[in-house]
Amino acid sequence: MKRTLFLIAILSIFQLLNAQENGIGDTIHAIHYNIHLTEVNTSAKTISAFTEVKLTPLVNNLDHISLELKSLLVDSVFVDDVAVIFTHQNEILRIQLASTISENDTITVKAFYHGQPFHEGWGGFHFNGNYSFNLGVGFQSIPHNLGKTWFPCIDDFTDRANYDLFVTVGDTLKAIGGGMLVEITDNGNSTKTWHWRLSHDIPTYLQSVMTGNYILYQDEFYGMADTVPITIYTIPSDTGNVAGSFVNLKDILQFFETHFGPYPFGRVGYTGTAIGAMEHAANISYPNSAINGGTNRESLYTHELSHMWFGDKVTCSTAEDMWLNEGWATFCELYYLEELYSHEDFITAMRERHKKVLKETHFIDDGYWAVSNIPQIVTYGSTAYDKGSTVANTLRGYLGDSIFFDAMTTYINHFAWQSISSAQMRDFLTDYTGIDMTGFFDAWVFTEGTPHFSIDSTHVTEGDASYKIDIWLKQKYKGADFLADDNVLPVFFVDEQFNIYSDTIHFSGMTGHSVKYIDMETLSSAPKAVLLDLYETINDATIDNFKLFTEAEEYIFPETYFKIIIDQLNDVAFIRSTNSWIAPDSLKSAVEGLRLSDYRHWKVEGIFPENMQARGRFYYDNNAQLDGGLITSNVDSVRILYRSSPAEEWHDVPQTHVGIWSVGHIFVDDLQPGEYTLAVWDKHIVGKTETISNQKVKIYPNPSKGKLQFEFAEKGDYSLSFYQTSGALIDSINMSGKRKTWRLPKNFDSSEIVLVQVFQGYELIATEKIVFLP
Repeated sequence: MKRTLFLIAILSIFQLLNAQENGIGDTIHAIHYNIHLTEVNTSAKTISAFTEVKLTPLVNNLDHISLELKSLLVDSVFVDDVAVIFTHQNEILRIQLASTISENDTITVKAFYHGQPFHEGWGGFHFNGNYSFNLGVGFQSIPHNLGKTWFPCIDDFTDRANYDLFVTVGDTLKAIGGGMLVEITDNGNSTKTWHWRLSHDIPTYLQSVMTGNYILYQDEFYGMADTVPITIYTIPSDTGNVAGSFVNLKDILQFFETHFGPYPFGRVGYTGTAIGAMEHAANISYPNSAINGGTNRESLYTHELSHMWFGDKVTCSTAEDMWLNEGWATFCELYYLEELYSHEDFITAMRERHKKVLKETHFIDDGYWAVSNIPQIVTYGSTAYDKGSTVANTLRGYLGDSIFFDAMTTYINHFAWQSISSAQMRDFLTDYTGIDMTGFFDAWVFTEGTPHFSIDSTHVTEGDASYKIDIWLKQKYKGADFLADDNVLPVFFVDEQFNIYSDTIHFSGMTGHSVKYIDMETLSSAPKAVLLDLYETINDATIDNFKLFTEAEEYIFPETYFKIIIDQLNDVAFIRSTNSWIAPDSLKSAVEGLRLSDYRHWKVEGIFPENMQARGRFYYDNNAQLDGGLITSNVDSVRILYRSSPAEEWHDVPQTHVGIWSVGHIFVDDLQPGEYTLAVWDKHIVGKTETISNQKVKIYPNPSKGKLQFEFAEKGDYSLSFYQTSGALIDSINMSGKRKTWRLPKNFDSSEIVLVQVFQGYELIATEKIVFLP
């Protein structure tokens, strides 16, 4: 299911204490459910029903059985058609047996019940006007499984059964369930009973029902194994939108079949519901608002469709391993872009998602969590979805496409109609590929945070017929005190003609050393740049991308908070920007009052032609998700420090500020390859001040009632910028001469302080805070 905007990250202690972890599935197994909804009253928001469930014990000498049923009232219970004694308390229907049963026995329990079904804000059984529908899990409910809201069941992720569903509705309405439509029976009393059969074994949360005035859109998909019917049930007003919204559905189906094997079910089904989306087996609950005639929500139905492989055919065995469902579906919703649109679209989407993981996920989920064994208060959080997708993508990069897709297709078939754990996935991949996956899973799946890899230094030696390249590597880790082993990293060598040669490096622990030999016929010169993971296949704690420049231009490297301004270029430049989401190396010698960022830094590298002149713009922001740990108040004077290599000490470079103490940009006047980090001087200690000498310009009056005068010492070209204390730009103007009058815009609150900055060219010559009076 696609996580919605109202995802709840923290639940009350009361809800946690009342969570029902009962282990019913440890003693009994459901083989088959016959669910009969005899009445669905949308006016009263009630149902009347009975369910027959065929059961077999998992232990010997069982004298009672328990099923789960939430909020509904039980009228009677029969075991093999004989009425029995039962109790129904705290969502547990406890049924006393007339005689004990043991393994290999079977019994059929029939329970009659009615009432108003439970629903929370998202999951449960909902009524919406003349429509009803279920959503099989709840974000707030713990345990999350909510099959129990409309039929008595063993409601966990591991007990799997097949289903027959019978739903009686008015003869002008439709009832839709999972699986295949068997028949529609006219009852002769203005009602019809719809019979649906789901032959594959699934957990209870994946069974579904929807009722209402639906219109059916039908199509067919010619799949790898069979022709599969497509049914899309919508409310009448959305019927005309189906073709436009689902225009690429069959291409996406073919894409998933190519990469993960044949479509698992006998029907591709979507049914419009007031809220969603939810990966019910062969009958996806899909929000009406997403059926709008366009493809802007295409990734949503792609996500749910991929669950038919990841989540429905193979299911996580516990909520704590939800990434096996949601992380892989999120990977699929991104990866399909590569096939349907372009590789660049996929790279862009994955880069954006990865930045979210590094910047936001630990805030959204209130901490760093491993994707496996996450607490249930964040089962459906950003860790399982977003980080899970980057772990899946990194596994792809680790194994390579041919091994990865072959292994995952075999994984889907090997564990078909089963529920598994992350450890089982690890062991399967180890056995199938012949690659020991212990190190990978320990680092990426079982440990919170993210590894960070970098090249510390290189040395190239030219031989008679080959280049010898010594590469020294370093590993850090974001979010945990941990170092990954058995790392496999792609490394790229770029010569002066921009030919690229690739290889892999294997190392474990904090540091590594690798020696590579490249035939001189492979590259036109000795490598001018040695780069890790040039094509972004390993989602470590970096965001990086590169570009070839053939002329002077300004370019923002996406998602790295860095912009290059090339003022002069008479040759070709190959530049990569990396924003590392870990602390930089510390100062070799501490300086009182100077603090380096504890969170992130940059590396700018590549091939810089000798005649290139460039500046770099670095963004700072004391938002908690960026630089809040470094920039804490206006006594912190923000600077950029630079070093050409890890062997060098961090030092100051000529730079220009645009912004205020809390947010803005720093322009490095002469950009050189190397590492850059934010730092702050504590002005209480070192006596720094943000006010630059204003001998070149006089700004008055201060306070002002709406008008400012600027008088310059000499005639020239100047730029004036005006900011709110929040950092928002009020106005920016260019002027020539010695005098200028500026008036506060009429729509601006005149009772605030305005920061004024004056530039002459790229030099900041004055900055003052002006108080404006009402």
